[in-house]
Amino acid sequence: MADPLPTKDEAIARLEAFQVRLDEAKKLGRAAYDQLFDQAPAGVALHEIDARGLVTRVNARELEILGRRLDELIGKPVWQFSVMKEASERAVEKKLAGGGLRPFVRTLTRSDQVAITAAFVERYLRNARDEIVGIRTTFMPIMGT
Repeated sequence: MADPLPTKDEAIARLEAFQVRLDEAKKLGRAAYDQLFDQAPAGVALHEIDARGLVTRVNARELEILGRRLDELIGKPVWQFSVMKEASERAVEKKLAGGGLRPFVRTLTRSDQVAITAAFVERYLRNARDEIVGIRTTFMPIMGT
């Protein structure tokens, strides 16, 4: 029997802790970061987007959760998998312009058109000049709200 889905608050706490681990791994070097990115805990989806909102990297957990292939996500606008695409696009644009990040809940569409509700926690990706160049997003499915 599968583990029950976490509540929103449980998921956000777990995702925040994982984002901290990713930040720490990044300080250790690219290899440590890549390993943690690719081997996220069960149920933790992870992707990165560039400054245009296009998916540049995604882990296997996210592919499993969304029931999608890598080529269906890479290079695509991240908002295309949200049920509320236009609202999601506006939110991504605002965040990439420096509007700030905070945990949120959104409904996504799997490849089989089944909607899943998930909690999200994000971190900015910055270049050497501390400019925002993208966003790293973790999410996990949660119990219906």
